[in-house]
Amino acid sequence: MKKIQKIISFSLICFLFLVLLNSEAYADVFEELAKKTTDFAEGFRKLAIVLSGFGIIMFTFLAISGKINFKHLGYIFICLFFLSGVGAMIVYIVDGNVGLNFKDTIDDAVVSEGHSSSL
Repeated sequence: MKKIQKIISFSLICFLFLVLLNSEAYADVFEELAKKTTDFAEGFRKLAIVLSGFGIIMFTFLAISGKINFKHLGYIFICLFFLSGVGAMIVYIVDGNVGLNFKDTIDDAVVSEGHSSSL
């Protein structure tokens, strides 16, 4: 039992020493990991959108033909709606903006078409 405790404490000391010794490499590894994770999540998001679209079409035909209940189709729609909202909420919490750029004023719409905004 004491031998195991010595091995664990020695491993912990070596780990802490290595972490404190290589602070620059530590930061670079996590930046690269964050970039790769973001790239994977963006690709997975596109795949999930396509699969959920096919799923909605499939479950709609199943509900029309009577194979599943319309209540289940409603549950699927609600879950996909909340899933899309959670993604936007996470981006808002992490970055502070969702990235939605709406041109919702008349001045912006007129300027975007090349006309002057003298309304």
